[in-house]
Amino acid sequence: MLKISEMAKLASTTRRTLIYYDEQGLFSPAEKTDASYRYYEYNQLYDLMFILGLRKLGMSVEEIREIKNSQETTSDKLLGAQERVSTKIHELEHIQTVIDQRLEQKPVDKNVALYQPMIKKNFDKFFWCSRQTVSCTEEEIAELFAEFYKQLDSLAVMDTGDSGFLTDLPVTNPTGYADAGFRILKETIVDSKQVFIPVMKKDGGNYISIYVENTGEGIVHGLKMLNSYCIENHIQTDNHLWQMDYGNDHNKVGAAKIGKLEYSIVGGLNLKS
Repeated sequence: MLKISEMAKLASTTRRTLIYYDEQGLFSPAEKTDASYRYYEYNQLYDLMFILGLRKLGMSVEEIREIKNSQETTSDKLLGAQERVSTKIHELEHIQTVIDQRLEQKPVDKNVALYQPMIKKNFDKFFWCSRQTVSCTEEEIAELFAEFYKQLDSLAVMDTGDSGFLTDLPVTNPTGYADAGFRILKETIVDSKQVFIPVMKKDGGNYISIYVENTGEGIVHGLKMLNSYCIENHIQTDNHLWQMDYGNDHNKVGAAKIGKLEYSIVGGLNLKS
């Protein structure tokens, strides 16, 4: 017969685990002496390995006990375990996809020219968006950020798609930035998994944009330059400011240290040479 330490070693588990299973009536030794020494038979190994396998599937001691004591519930319990395994596989595949995206992501140009207005053509994009808030305190932004990503999943923040903020602010009012309402954005795709979060479309077309330091002062300075550029070139825009993160280095309010401010251009272009 096997001593408890020998059985534990054979099953790649611990002596403490076998004592616990015995105390719970889940897996008992073939013989137990008056001095509480436990001895096991070799043929008990297969039962123990089955129990350890079910534990790895996330089943509780009580669930395993029910399976062992009643054949009628075995199928239902195993189906539940199978569902948990399938969910875990899906989560691991998602993790692998996110890691692959991060490894394949091209490094950003940290020397990008700041505060230089430009015209750029964008394609349609879709974004999950949070509820709107008008408070720009670090506390409110952090709470909104946490609330938003809890509605997605814990890995969404690592996805390499665009992220940022959508702010209700016309380009003609750069000094009103601090009091403007905004939403958090995270890029998604039309056929993405179903989540109960509003999806907003960013229409393709011509946009006027500028790279800025993602600070209150830097954003307002960039907005003033965009406003001057629009006046000088008779450019009309809509009233939605798209503040997109540039790079992965984030500041204390959840945005990248460098951002890109964008407005959709309404009508044609008649730029000065």
